[in-house]
Amino acid sequence: MQSRRVTIRDVAHAAGVSRQTVTRAINDMADISRETRERVMKTVEELGYRPNRFAIELSRQRTLSVGLIIGTFRNPYYAQLADAFVNELQRRDWQLVVGTSERGEAEVIGAMAAQVDAIVGYIDQAEDEIAATFRGMPIIRLEHRATTAGIHSVELDWERGIADMVSALRAKGSRRFAMIDAAAPEPHGLAPRRRFFEDAVGEPCTVVTETQSIAGGADGIRNLLERDPRIDTVLAFNDLMAMGAVQGAHTLGIAVPDTIRIVGVDGLSLGEAVSPRLTSLSLESAAVAGEAAEILAQLFAGGPVPDGSLTRAVTPVVVWRESA
Repeated sequence: MQSRRVTIRDVAHAAGVSRQTVTRAINDMADISRETRERVMKTVEELGYRPNRFAIELSRQRTLSVGLIIGTFRNPYYAQLADAFVNELQRRDWQLVVGTSERGEAEVIGAMAAQVDAIVGYIDQAEDEIAATFRGMPIIRLEHRATTAGIHSVELDWERGIADMVSALRAKGSRRFAMIDAAAPEPHGLAPRRRFFEDAVGEPCTVVTETQSIAGGADGIRNLLERDPRIDTVLAFNDLMAMGAVQGAHTLGIAVPDTIRIVGVDGLSLGEAVSPRLTSLSLESAAVAGEAAEILAQLFAGGPVPDGSLTRAVTPVVVWRESA
């Protein structure tokens, strides 16, 4: 007896075809040879695969079902990103399935793969592992450039966005920069936002690492000023930490922005609720969703499938408010 339900990915692997080819064979769609259709249907019978009725209806309607993998809804940035994808996909009459990787990336990917035609999101697996796992299903990584054929990406141009931000801050009078970074570094070195921030500043700057929370931001501003009371501008890893830094400055009796400027990263509308309102380097979630949808539209247009990776870039843009 089988220990788990057979998925369309299993059929595709056993038949030596893509997941999309299995879908075409099962639904008697065009653009597939008779020999391939017979091979796929024989494999379906041998494995005992039962097609997902929801997926069948979607294929008949010629729409797409897209999976979005995010970190956690406890971080408001991911909620804002999911909302941007909902709006973009509704406009195209596509379906969206959202999953978080809180309980394990492999688990959410496995559950989602049988329901969707493509997956977009924050996926930490190595690209060779991703390619082996999905076997032909279109994958779009967010924030980082893909380098493996068949895996695509919407990357953020951190270098340009942060350089523009630092230049504008200098024009406003900023001279001594510091950063509250996230406590958990990326596996391959410094996160891009810290690396490009230090490059843009062009001189040693004080950095502390704290938890990604409002409390972490409050601790961060206190620790920074204990190390260097002359700091006049602080970049926080994300908006939650920046909001905590604003609160921490208030507790210390330090005026924002008169004595110290504070900038977050995300572009959350929630930054409007802080006093003073939070300046933030916006990650342009609506543009990210739009670029991802454009890649999917190209992949499912029916033309030749690209041999390499499709990549689109979005440049973060500062939303200027009173904190800086």
